[in-house]
Amino acid sequence: MRRFAGIAPPLITPLTQDGQVDEPAVHRFIAHVLGGGVHGVVVLGSSGEAALLHPSVRRRMLEVTLEAVNRRVPVIAGTGEPGTALAAETTRTARDAGAAAAIVVPPFYYSLDQEAVRRHYRTVREAGGLPIVAYHIPSLTKVPIEPDTLLALAEEGTLCGVKDSAGNFGYFQRVVDGTRHLADFAALQGSDNLLFAGMAYGGDGAISVMAQVAPAVMVALYEAGRAGDWQRAKRLHQRYQNLSRAIGPGWIPAIKGALNAFGICGPYVAAPNVPWDESRLTAQRARLLEAQRAGLFDPATV
Repeated sequence: MRRFAGIAPPLITPLTQDGQVDEPAVHRFIAHVLGGGVHGVVVLGSSGEAALLHPSVRRRMLEVTLEAVNRRVPVIAGTGEPGTALAAETTRTARDAGAAAAIVVPPFYYSLDQEAVRRHYRTVREAGGLPIVAYHIPSLTKVPIEPDTLLALAEEGTLCGVKDSAGNFGYFQRVVDGTRHLADFAALQGSDNLLFAGMAYGGDGAISVMAQVAPAVMVALYEAGRAGDWQRAKRLHQRYQNLSRAIGPGWIPAIKGALNAFGICGPYVAAPNVPWDESRLTAQRARLLEAQRAGLFDPATV
């Protein structure tokens, strides 16, 4: 099993109403996901609203997460920045705090060519001092990590994995095909709806948004795929789809709403994100209660 293979939730950042880290909620959240059997956690990624948080809040979220995890699983820290020097500094800070690896988007804001992307990752890896998982999400960064770029960086050891959130399964297939000879490169899905297909093609798991809410189901899906039990894996994929409908659309406000329904954290989001109003939260709680009554959060019922 590759070092960062498996299921890792990209943690939301539990916040107080005044925008600080809700530290007791972080501890409850970590207990929840580790209780579901996840293989690692990702902090300060897109789901964590890292781009919207004050640097002091980001730093404290990393510290509290590391404290709560207490070395039980690897903690991968989001350290992406638009500039190389700052990304390297942020990565060093995560290294010094105790993170096992960094997950890094390509340099964003400006439209950059692939030579700039290659230089960025090489410098961040060398100067930051942590293993680097590339985060391919061109819908947010505008800057893709082209397959040839990714494979070259993997081959030379600059990258130890990728989270592919582009939703382009052809891209993911090429990454898997080009890295299977590398013993420690993890090809991870960033789109939960492609985890089943990704495992079937030979991928290594997912940095899974759903694993924040239903970690045991996503871990069971991964384990079924790893064991080659594709009938069970397909049923668990269908279970994931039903749970996704129960949570509802809305990404960060929806996930925070679901965790609020479970008593883990409040629904507060980082500005300018807008939290769900009480009517949407109430409707969501009713859907989640029905899903619980139906046993949808328990993979043993599959």
